[in-house]
Amino acid sequence: MPESKSYHRTARIWEKIVVETDSRMTEAIAAYLAALSGSGVEISTVQDDRINIKNGPVSSEKIIAYRLLDSPENDRNENPEITAGLREFLERLSHIFPDCPPPRFRTDMLEEEDWGKIWKSFFRTFQVTPTLTIKPSWEEDSQAGADDLDNLVIEMDPGLAFGTGHHASTQLALLLLEQLFLENDVQSFTEILDVGTGSGILAMGCALFGGENILAVDNDPDAVEAAAANVKRNLLNDKIMVSAQDVVSLQSGFDLIVANITRDTLTDMADTLTGLLNPGGYLVLSGIMKGDQENSIREVYTGKGLNFIQSITRDEWAALLLQKIN
Repeated sequence: MPESKSYHRTARIWEKIVVETDSRMTEAIAAYLAALSGSGVEISTVQDDRINIKNGPVSSEKIIAYRLLDSPENDRNENPEITAGLREFLERLSHIFPDCPPPRFRTDMLEEEDWGKIWKSFFRTFQVTPTLTIKPSWEEDSQAGADDLDNLVIEMDPGLAFGTGHHASTQLALLLLEQLFLENDVQSFTEILDVGTGSGILAMGCALFGGENILAVDNDPDAVEAAAANVKRNLLNDKIMVSAQDVVSLQSGFDLIVANITRDTLTDMADTLTGLLNPGGYLVLSGIMKGDQENSIREVYTGKGLNFIQSITRDEWAALLLQKIN
């Protein structure tokens, strides 16, 4: 293998903003935090022991937003206007909703996790599917698969991107991909797309299973850099092209598409992914919680004209295999 090189930029600093509020004020606060952070927010139900005298127990929700800071020195003490503005907004909102308890909020500083440095402490060579082994780039050559000529090996460094193969969602996607290549003629998959490639692990899995023309895309520059380095490390440049190209700008014509991303993003991209798939082509979806999320995604994509083939689960996660109707 080529000499290993680690790709790690300086970790960014984020401000985590948490607001606990009566659910009647959630929509307004979520909109404010989304505008403040420039991104989406997380909303979850929480147990609130405060009692509203007029209306009984409080139905409370927690709203979380993350705001990227310019530098480690740019902390909350140097941005009092942000905290003051939020506090003033919540006070005004309390006057509009006099029957609701005042919202409570807090902020914390978070240093971005460098996946590569964290995983180095316990990322070891392991077999992720019956035929595929994952080996970290910093580990000395091991005997994993040495006695099995059919065992495939991916050597990788996740860098700041998601995807080492340890997560159940990645493992489930690889299992479905392996199954597809084993049960079908490899020539059936002349064009393959990996959406949200992260470290490039699913694209590389497709290449080792027999895929040739693979496009791996991600909108995160760190992921694109990490995936490109891993593809090069595994001598797969002739089979995989890594790109930051927007999925919506791609032309249709893919025989296999794999996307291991969040449920909301999969829902939003249903029309796009379905449109990019050739008639008879397969779609592997992962990053989904089993149960309600799994059923919801299945309904969305079968509603777009895809046939549901199977679902596999591990822990609380699920992955789906669908096929476009001819």
